[in-house]
Amino acid sequence: MTYTPFNTEHFLTATLPRIHPRPKDAFEAALHSRDLAYAFEGFHFGFLEQYHTDIEMIRAENCESVEYRIFWPTKTVYEVNVEKLRLDRPEIHEKIVHLRSSDAEKFLGRGYLYSCAKSVAGDRVVPYERVNLQDLRKHLAPEEMTAYVVAKERVAGPEIITAAEAEVYGLA
Repeated sequence: MTYTPFNTEHFLTATLPRIHPRPKDAFEAALHSRDLAYAFEGFHFGFLEQYHTDIEMIRAENCESVEYRIFWPTKTVYEVNVEKLRLDRPEIHEKIVHLRSSDAEKFLGRGYLYSCAKSVAGDRVVPYERVNLQDLRKHLAPEEMTAYVVAKERVAGPEIITAAEAEVYGLA
């Protein structure tokens, strides 16, 4: 393996001060920090974009490596089964159902709430209804919650890991 992981601590404490020293004047030091923050923000997005471009190239060209693997981690997210809650517990549904503001805006504009959307759009709002897990917890016992909560796996961004790590985690 020839890649050397980037050492942030060394870069910030040794390399950066050597190539771009922090001014002694407090005002200039503040400007220096601001400029670096903006520069690093731009670099951040640029390097992330390059990372994803490189991943796309690896996939498009079916590249393989003895030393590395691409791992696509997933994240479990929990959502309320709004339709089941509406059918089984309409009194709770009516108390805590809402729309995302972006979805409500599709019907009425930004300033209107769920009740206004429902009175104007009727059942067309149903696919956009949402129930917050914390709100549902206020109305149901923990053992009742499981009937209305759905776990979904969402794919996170790709991660490049070593072949050894893939073996350890059973991802090889």
